[in-house]
Amino acid sequence: MPPDATETKRRLMKAAVEEFAAYGLAGARVDRIAENAKANKRSIYVHFGAKEELFDMVVADSMSELATAVAIDAGNLPDYAGELYDRLERRPHVRRLYLWAGLERQRPIDAEVAEYRRNVTAIEAAQEAGRIRADIPAVDLMAMVIALVISWDTASWSLKALRPEAAADPVPDRKAAVTAAVTTLTRPTRG
Repeated sequence: MPPDATETKRRLMKAAVEEFAAYGLAGARVDRIAENAKANKRSIYVHFGAKEELFDMVVADSMSELATAVAIDAGNLPDYAGELYDRLERRPHVRRLYLWAGLERQRPIDAEVAEYRRNVTAIEAAQEAGRIRADIPAVDLMAMVIALVISWDTASWSLKALRPEAAADPVPDRKAAVTAAVTTLTRPTRG
């Protein structure tokens, strides 16, 4: 009887998440993924295709998992930003995959586009209802909220060195700072 392909695929995906989060697409090695999954390299190609396809699948699955775990309330983007921040603190590999994908895979991933479309549509509805500012296009506002959530991760190491508790991980007030910034950013404008 052939081995259970489902279990092999699960181990390969787990190993791929760890490999891509640590090394990105360019630095990841299919040999290491196979070795860490206790599978042969050929099984990666059979189940997932080329390394780029596996990377896209890992990123899409991670973003989908994040979207499911942190539902957007477009009328309350500060709470959404706080929940997203907390989730990314608990699952730093998702944040790293997001950053790697932005650097190395500069093309849309269909599953991720669908999640963003849902969020942008919700933001547009909140803007039309006057719950959040409407002078910034919804897609730009979504990008700005995400940028604030991951701002410390994308900051220069030289800038991070200026913060006295730079060695401490995580800084307790960072979430409060992020939600305060999102509150200010999304507050409806008077018109």
